[in-house]
This record gives sequence, C-alpha cells and structure tokens, in this order.
Amino acid sequence: MAGQPITQRHLSVAASTVMTMVTDWADIPVDADLQYHSRDPFAVRMVFSMPGTPAVEWVFARDLIIAGLVGPSGHGDVQVFPGEQGIVLELNSPGGQAQLVAERPALVRFVQDMLSAVPLGGEDTYYDIDGEIAGLVDFEVPGSAQV
Repeated sequence: MAGQPITQRHLSVAASTVMTMVTDWADIPVDADLQYHSRDPFAVRMVFSMPGTPAVEWVFARDLIIAGLVGPSGHGDVQVFPGEQGIVLELNSPGGQAQLVAERPALVRFVQDMLSAVPLGGEDTYYDIDGEIAGLVDFEVPGSAQV
C-alpha cells in the first residue's frame, strides 16, 4: 500500500579479502571490504585500501558481480569477468584505472551470502520507492523560490 512504511527487517552482508592490483611493474596486494545492505538492495560497496594511502570506495550494481563470476559483465566504469588467476575487476574513472584480481572462492561466498539475504528478484521487497519519490518531491533546490 502506498504511504505505508516498509516493515521489512533489513539485512547486511560483509566480507574482507585481499585482492591483487595488477600493474606493469608489480602485483600489489590491496585490502578489500565488500559490503551489501538490503536498504540499497541493488548495489554492492567495495572499499579498497593499502597502507599509507586513503581508502577508495566504489559502489556498483550487484548484478555485475553475480554475472561476472561466470562471464564478462559490465560496460564502462566497472567490468567484472573470470580470469586465469581469479575474478577480475576493472575499475575506470577520470582519475585513473585499476585492474584487481580477487580469489574466486572469496567472491563466490560473498555472492552466496548476499543472495541468501536478498534473492534475485526480491530486491523490491526492500526498496522503498515511495520513500525515494517523497524525498525527491520534498527536495529544495538551493536558490529556488518556494511556493
């Protein structure tokens, strides 16, 4: 029913692993924290960090990781696909690009846990579209005249 609050219990999944950043001169270990929360049921968050550098967070569609376990997935900024050494994540931004390789078992376990929390097709159970629309309707544009 429109206007009714969502009473669904929210779930989260988290995992930590070490990925390998592939460069021309060396392979560099990168700590990766993977996060999924049913409040944002279509997205996965990955926070990458290395000693002495600021952490970098990427947020992208969970479908990219799910599909990327078995074949090429994604176009543009994030691409995920199986490689010889594991699952490859290619991340592209205006500031640069990175190719990271994750151990397949670590990503498979994360995906299994994520799908146990919110199965494919069940995202709408957790997504509050009415709340999102209400937030947009109530949004005030700075400098605009209020009616």
